[in-house]
Amino acid sequence: MCLSSAGAAYFTDVSPNAWYYDAVTECSDYGLLNGYQNGTFRPNATITRAECAALLDRMVDPDEPLGSEIGYQDVSQMDWYYMATTGGGQLLGGVKVTYTNKSPVGYYAWFYPKKACTREDFAYGLGCVLYDLEDEGGSGFNDYQQINPQYRDTIMKLRHNGIINGDGVGRYGYFHPKKTITRAEVAQILCNLIEVAEN
Repeated sequence: MCLSSAGAAYFTDVSPNAWYYDAVTECSDYGLLNGYQNGTFRPNATITRAECAALLDRMVDPDEPLGSEIGYQDVSQMDWYYMATTGGGQLLGGVKVTYTNKSPVGYYAWFYPKKACTREDFAYGLGCVLYDLEDEGGSGFNDYQQINPQYRDTIMKLRHNGIINGDGVGRYGYFHPKKTITRAEVAQILCNLIEVAEN
């Protein structure tokens, strides 16, 4: 995983009083999340799967290839996120593969780049980037059973290291795995990750 400070940026729609101000600022300092050309960050907007793929791609060590590149039926070489999806996109959950038909380069796959990313798909992708993170053990979530069974171990690894947390409701908090994730929520998760990486 690659994390390095890139210098602060300031956003017109991120108030110093907002709960996510520190997280957004720190993620911007590290160059993990960028704003838009008009100077906004759009903290409450959902983040697309293409944007998540680009984020994960920036975090992957270039000296440690992810494996063979994957081509998706719904991603064109002309799309700005093409390289990110062929790289970091294969870490993100939510990809659909049709095993009944095969193309010259493998089975047909769809990435759904413009769809809003779910909390579990992003968490799973982030956990795949942090493949060498040890599971410290601990509590789960009240809605643990709603998490995709293929993602559970990876997501619990993040939970037990304090990188993702529940909403504070009930005994363990709810993760809301199927809900879409906002840019501010992604910033907070990444801020938690930076704290873990620096300790």
